[in-house]
Amino acid sequence: MLESTDKARLTALERTTQELATRLATLEARGGMHAGVDAPQSRIAEAVIEQPAATPAATSEPPRPPLAAPTTAAVSPGAGGTRPAVEDLLGGRVLAWLGGLAMLVGVVLLLAIAVSHGWLGEAARTLLAGATSLAMIAGGVWLHERRRRSDAAVATAGAGIAALFVTIAVGGPVYGVLPVAAAHALALGAGALAAAIAVRWQARAIGALGIVGALLAPVLAGAPGDGSTLALLWLAGLSGVAVVIWQRWNWLSVAVFATALAQWSWWLQGPASDGASLLVLTAFGALNVGAAIGFELRVPSARLRASSALLLALNATVLAVAGWQALDDATAARAWLGALAAAHVAVGLTTCSTRISRDVRLLALALGIVLADAAAAAILDGPLLAATWAAATAGFALLARRAVVRGRNARDELVVGVGLGGHLLLSTSQALLQAPPDALATTGPIALGAQLAIATTACAAFVAARFTAGVRPAWRLALDAVAMSGLAYLAALTLDGALLAAAFAAQAAALVTIGARARDDVATYGGLSFLGLALVHALAFEAPPPALVAGLQSVPAAALALGAVAATAARAASLLPRMRTVLTGATLVTLLYLASAALVTVVAGQLGQAMMSAMWAVSGLAALAAGLLRDHRTVRLGALCLLLATIAKVFLYDLAALQSLYRVASCIALGVLLLLAAALWQRIRPRALPDLRTAPPALR
Repeated sequence: MLESTDKARLTALERTTQELATRLATLEARGGMHAGVDAPQSRIAEAVIEQPAATPAATSEPPRPPLAAPTTAAVSPGAGGTRPAVEDLLGGRVLAWLGGLAMLVGVVLLLAIAVSHGWLGEAARTLLAGATSLAMIAGGVWLHERRRRSDAAVATAGAGIAALFVTIAVGGPVYGVLPVAAAHALALGAGALAAAIAVRWQARAIGALGIVGALLAPVLAGAPGDGSTLALLWLAGLSGVAVVIWQRWNWLSVAVFATALAQWSWWLQGPASDGASLLVLTAFGALNVGAAIGFELRVPSARLRASSALLLALNATVLAVAGWQALDDATAARAWLGALAAAHVAVGLTTCSTRISRDVRLLALALGIVLADAAAAAILDGPLLAATWAAATAGFALLARRAVVRGRNARDELVVGVGLGGHLLLSTSQALLQAPPDALATTGPIALGAQLAIATTACAAFVAARFTAGVRPAWRLALDAVAMSGLAYLAALTLDGALLAAAFAAQAAALVTIGARARDDVATYGGLSFLGLALVHALAFEAPPPALVAGLQSVPAAALALGAVAATAARAASLLPRMRTVLTGATLVTLLYLASAALVTVVAGQLGQAMMSAMWAVSGLAALAAGLLRDHRTVRLGALCLLLATIAKVFLYDLAALQSLYRVASCIALGVLLLLAAALWQRIRPRALPDLRTAPPALR
């Protein structure tokens, strides 16, 4: 019995000691003692925790489970949402970063002092700086891997990596101690080492201090701007891109782009050959595209990231501008723009089966198309450029038919719509530059190239309208409007006078026929618009309203223009039942107007005016008789309007402008015809039958 009591007390004492050790370890961790202070209490606590607990069989009561000792990551400052104290931030991080920066500056100053005082030879200086850099990297790795002093270790290693790149830049391009191949190999190894450390430690400081410092190494070392220095710069950028892709640090890609851009763009301003310039542009451009596309492959996203979009857009813009300015040969500069456009289009097309978001592919395609437009503007000119952009318009319409209709993706539709409308605008603008509106007022012939530019733009709009018929009805309406406007503009450039009015009328007849047979309202209303153009042109030039008084300048020209209008209106009336009455009336009025103007021209003077009044009255009487016989209310109303117009002419013009004899003849003729019209109305017009429900009994 006594032995069992002693065992129970011993078990309780062990449990109490274990709980106290656990609490002590927790307090030490919260106080920051876990960062490297190997206190005896912590070792005692760990030893106590590692002791095996008593078995349940040796105790009189079931033991409680021991409290788990919290890990360093769970209770460390800044983890789990706990913000580090100000003194921890300043003492543990800021001082470490400033220390690493100070060491880097110290290495640079050491080299500068050694150079200025001639203490050491070039080989010795390079060896000393390299040994110091490697010692810093090794010390940082030892601190981080063995002692877990994270901030100081990262800062030391980052400064060592930057110092190593400075040493390679000094020993290679500056001193020439290292051969070019050896310098490049050492730079590649240093970049691989920086990438490996940054990936293993997941340390952003290595990326910020080590890799960006490596990119600035040629500037810090004062290296000459030659190919060897640019190769070192590219290798440092390659290590940065590797870290970007593996660690998903998209901010580092922008830093690599900006830091390298300032150096290779300055180099391009020097006396470099076109071949070397193309090599530099291609190498650094591919590096930036690889960073953006590699990051998208590493971290897929359904939407377009601002960092990737900014990097791709800035890279394409900078490469295009820098290449155009740096290349002395105009042919090489144009070829560079074309190759750049083809590369972006290839990126957009070849990544369709990858995990890259659709928006990134669309952005690459859009950049390629914009660059292709710029290349076309630089290479081509005149009608050929307008035709190229017109072909691109039709291509976008075909893309809309095949891609947009299937997916009904609003973003795809927007991109295709912008491309379609933008290229149509470019083609139209180029065509108008070749044939400006001022050319309509000239009497000389228009150049064939200008006519071809307008024709290709109109044809492209017409073809695009056919392709987009099932995508957006509004697109088709706008494209058909552009096509018909281009057709009218081309006719106005090519023809003049009555031939132009006849051409407008012929185009109207063709469109109305197409619209009636295909039941296409766009073609129908387009044909009616062309008919209106023909009528306006005829009334403005061939048969203006003053011709009813002074006569026509050319009866054949007026007959051709107004006759074509009347024939087209009659054709439209036969094809469009809904508008038959209006179009038939327009046909008859046009013919009467032509006959009146021709009569005044042939029979000049006051007799012609009196005969015109009589002709109007006879025409009104004939129309009234036809309307009465066929019981057609619209015809009767039109006849009455014509008679009223005749009355107004006689009383307002003839009585004031004609001589007494012609006044009498005009009034008598009008009176006789009006009396005859009244008699016909009373004789032919049937009376309305009375309503039997309200009529008197005698009429029922």
